[in-house]
Amino acid sequence: MKKTIITFARWGNYTIAFKTIFDQLGLEVIPPEPTNPTTIAEGAKISPEMYCFPLKTTLGNVLPGLRKGANTVFMVQNIGGSCRQRYYGAIQKKVLEENGHQVNFLDFRATPRDIYRTIKKISGASSWQIIRAARFFFKKLRLIEKIEKKAQFYRPREIKKGTTDQVLTESLTELEKLNKEKDFPRLRKEILKSFSEIETEKDKKIPRVALVGEIYTVCDPSINFDLESKLGKEGIEVHREMDITYHLKKLVFPWKDWTIQRKINPYLRSTVGGHGRDAIYEMLHYVKEDFDGIIHLLPFGCMPEVTVRPILEKIHLESGIPFLSLSLDEQVAEAGINTRLEAFIDVVRNHYNSKQ
Repeated sequence: MKKTIITFARWGNYTIAFKTIFDQLGLEVIPPEPTNPTTIAEGAKISPEMYCFPLKTTLGNVLPGLRKGANTVFMVQNIGGSCRQRYYGAIQKKVLEENGHQVNFLDFRATPRDIYRTIKKISGASSWQIIRAARFFFKKLRLIEKIEKKAQFYRPREIKKGTTDQVLTESLTELEKLNKEKDFPRLRKEILKSFSEIETEKDKKIPRVALVGEIYTVCDPSINFDLESKLGKEGIEVHREMDITYHLKKLVFPWKDWTIQRKINPYLRSTVGGHGRDAIYEMLHYVKEDFDGIIHLLPFGCMPEVTVRPILEKIHLESGIPFLSLSLDEQVAEAGINTRLEAFIDVVRNHYNSKQ
């Protein structure tokens, strides 16, 4: 039987956690290279033209691994969804085969039992090994999300500019190196201590901006041109609710969707797929919390997000909260994003100052 060699698509800082689960299962892993214009262009070149930007980017992510000898692709985006995402596995496999790559695909659009059986089959791991690997994965994932939120808080308040990003980078590097779960509590304590030692202007009053939209473009800094860092360096505190934990809670607690629908009924009475309803729900929450701006991030052509964008604009007009919608694809240049962001920051500051 041919040895399984796995590669997978990069997804921001979560890449660290996904690599860990395969390492813990004893599988050979070829991790993805950082997302850059070359990988995006490669993926876009072989993808269906009008398909989603995340599909193009993630295809570009796995190509270097396949060239290095990987024969199995895990794509977290293939877990399913209520939009075109549910077809990612079939489309990606077909595209790769048409371009000369014979590859197995781990497509997890199945029950938890089927997912367990697939992992057990490809790894040969015992049930206890799978449980331990999953536990270590979730520990790293939760710490990644925690330190990202700490960075959002510290960036606009730091006295020495760049300190927060330096601590964040060093923390993620150490977390990636960690391969023994027993050492996790010590590293977690050290990382949180490093953040607490950042010198800040404790009583500094600053504007708050929230990011809403499609989960991949919201969470991956290499896709959204590191908006969180750019806003933080301009003295703006960034918030975002959309992350993997948020998504998992919706899967585990079905009544969360009922709560979301009840809150957004005045604006939308049906599902639109993807994270469309979540964007409306989150924006209404941030308006209620008196935030100073909302940035809506979406892949170009994402039907759920395109559908709800007029609703978000309506909420913007009703509330007066500054609003910026950024549609991202392989054609978007960072210079254009920076220009729009600079103008938006001016509007946010004026809005914030008018409330003082």
